Formats: sequence, C-alpha cells, structure tokens
Amino acid sequence: MLLELGAAAGIVVLLGAVAGGFVTWRYRRRHSNVPRGWQTDQSLAAELHRRLHRCVDHTRREIAHAAARGAEVDRLMTLADDLDVQARGIDMQLVAASRLAGQARERALRELRFRIIEVEKLAARVDELSAQLRGPQFGAADAGLAGLKDRLDALDEARREAQSIGPDPAFELPELDARPEQDQPKPGTA
Repeated sequence: MLLELGAAAGIVVLLGAVAGGFVTWRYRRRHSNVPRGWQTDQSLAAELHRRLHRCVDHTRREIAHAAARGAEVDRLMTLADDLDVQARGIDMQLVAASRLAGQARERALRELRFRIIEVEKLAARVDELSAQLRGPQFGAADAGLAGLKDRLDALDEARREAQSIGPDPAFELPELDARPEQDQPKPGTA
C-alpha cells in the first residue's frame, strides 16, 4: 500500500515538473520584440516568426559546424548576423501586422511571407557556403596530382626522345672479328 502511494506521488511530482518545464519554455523571452506566446501559438504571424528564426538558427549551427572543422568562418558569421538583423526587422513588422484587422492583416502577412522566403533563400546560400568549407579541401591534393602528372609526362617525353635518337656514326665501335686469334691471318703472311 505504501509503495503504491509512493509511486503515485512520484508520478504526480513528475507530471508537475513536466508541466512547469513546459510553462517555463513557453514563456521564456527568446526574442524580446515578439509576444511571449509566439513560441507555441498557432497564429499565422507566430508561425512565420518561428519559420524565420528556424532558418537563421539553422544557418548559425551550420557555420558552427564549419568552424569546428577549422574553417575560416568570419565572413559567414557576418552574413549570419546580417540575416539576424533582417529577421528582427521582419519580427517587428509581423507584430504590427498581427494587430491589424481582417483583410489588412492577411495582406500584410502575405507580403511578409515573401520576405521570409527571401531570408530563407539567403540563409540556404550561406548554409551551402559553410557546407563547402566543412567538406574536404581538394586544392592541395589536386596540385599534388597535377605535379605528379607533369613529372610523369616529362619522363615519358624523355624516354621517347631517347628512343628516337639513333646510333651516332661517330660513336660507333669497330666491329670485332668473331674468329679466334689463331685463325686470323697475321699481317704480312698471306
């Protein structure tokens, strides 16, 4: 009986901790210029806000991966900072648009959606650049292979040149008679 009460109390405490964590997560101030509830709100403006910052956050993670591999990412970080500035500006417009009524709100959010798509495209381009920096660098290997190919080509050319040169008559060795010395006639005796 006591074990059952202890298990039930444990479950209640666990559920309370999960609920408290959710409330804390929902109302944390990640972006100070948007309403607190936009982290989980289902409105179009909140969804656009999350979509916008999801692409910027993804770009920052990609750049961090490239930096972890030793790539030079200073310029990419500058681009990510510029994307973040644009995202914050769009956030302010999203907040203003969310306060409009009816048709005006929908029109404004539609226009902002196109700007968010543009930010996503730019973020994807920065992601591609960081992925290229993360990948293997083939420049040194290509230079080494090109040098090896050039040396082999030079050796082949030298071999062909040496084979094309015929024997020089000035350097011909005299022919030796194949008969033994005793069979050869001596000078003056014939």
